[in-house]
Amino acid sequence: MGKETVAGIHAVLTTNPATTVSNISGGAAGMIDAAIAAEDTPARVQVSRAASAVANASARDIGHAAGTVAGNVALAAVPGAALSKATALRRLRMARPRTTFPPPQIGWVKEVTKSEKPWKPYNDSAPGARAGQAPTLMRTMPDGSKRPVKFDGFQGDYVIDRKWSVSSRPRSKAQILRQSAVLAEHRLFGVWEVPTPVVKVKALKILKELNVTNIHVKVVKP
Repeated sequence: MGKETVAGIHAVLTTNPATTVSNISGGAAGMIDAAIAAEDTPARVQVSRAASAVANASARDIGHAAGTVAGNVALAAVPGAALSKATALRRLRMARPRTTFPPPQIGWVKEVTKSEKPWKPYNDSAPGARAGQAPTLMRTMPDGSKRPVKFDGFQGDYVIDRKWSVSSRPRSKAQILRQSAVLAEHRLFGVWEVPTPVVKVKALKILKELNVTNIHVKVVKP
């Protein structure tokens, strides 16, 4: 709730004594409701609504009730009926449709890379990995065609790529940008799993240089 709203409520309410417990409850609940809705309402409108909602409430009671918007201590000063009403109104105000997206369409391609070096078993043991296969996301190209972008595994809504080491060479940077682009297209986040803190620091530096924000890095020891 903005400073203008707080000042307006205080100026109006300190001159209006409460008449009954019922009026106090209704005024407190109305004030709380107005404060909840305030974030989407201009300050001058908030003040007007607050003044109307709590015209019969005392400064002391509404002062306590106003505090309930930011903390729990003053909630004890508001009668149960008012709190119940405020809770119901809050749920109504805050119940906005949530945007839902379809689950990621993970494809699989045959993994033909073979090596006796330690990075191979490290990559193959990523969460959600399949032996001899690599998970992919399809990237839409400017001409409308589709191309797969490979990773090493996936877990929930996170697509995982294991990096035994990282490089800032042009080819490596191009791969990073492909991964970031396909993750953004599918509204997903990527996770690079690296074996040491030293590799993590280097990876974060490269991602920052490329302005990539949808790939996180964490250390997973072999």
